[in-house]
Amino acid sequence: MEEIFEEEDEDGNKTICVYGEFTSFNEIQKYIEENGFELVSAEFTRLPNTELVDLTPEQRAEVDKLVEKIEEDDDVQNVFTNLKPAE
Repeated sequence: MEEIFEEEDEDGNKTICVYGEFTSFNEIQKYIEENGFELVSAEFTRLPNTELVDLTPEQRAEVDKLVEKIEEDDDVQNVFTNLKPAE
């Protein structure tokens, strides 16, 4: 499944964001390059395919500490969760 979003910044510059399956990454990148579009960035992002999880404040504190420790590791580039954003 692919999703395409067009965004415009305050200067009127338009950017198109394309989200697709991991296995389609090369095809999407190739299409963009072959059709004369400037590729600003390309990356893998994991999006949860389940409902977002809501935690109690105590659980949230524990998970936040764990995520913080993982992010501090120099070998870790990205951390993904399926938690609802903190309010």
